Amino acid sequence: MGKKVVKIILLFAVLMLLYFLPALLFPSQPEYYRSLNRPFYAPPAILFAIMWPILYVIFALYLAVKYVNRTLSKEQMIYFVVNYLIGFFFNFVFFQNKNLFLTFGVTFFSFITGLFIAFTAYKEDTRQGLIFVPYLLWTFYASILMAHIYLIN
Repeated sequence: MGKKVVKIILLFAVLMLLYFLPALLFPSQPEYYRSLNRPFYAPPAILFAIMWPILYVIFALYLAVKYVNRTLSKEQMIYFVVNYLIGFFFNFVFFQNKNLFLTFGVTFFSFITGLFIAFTAYKEDTRQGLIFVPYLLWTFYASILMAHIYLIN
């Protein structure tokens, strides 16, 4: 195995730990989610536990490969850091503070920073931009869902 591959694997592992850090610090409370009034299109809590790790793998793999290959632009790195910092507080504001409006804000700005990430990747290579479509679709859906949950609770 080449040095580059080892570096990518190690960086991927570190990034995955970082992406799961908020869940460790601020554990989810599925019972709180179930206690809320939710619209008919709200998914079961388990779907969140499935979707987010998939999206984290996409982000971490993309970042690890681009960083090790020295093809990650400073602009895109800034978007990833801002996106991470915004997303870091989701569990805290939703499960710990139970602030539905702020949770909507976090979700919506995750979508917006995702747009910036996808756009910068798309400018570089169309296929790279398309990698982020699942994230955009999920955070757009989550933004609508959180706005609706906020309004009905």
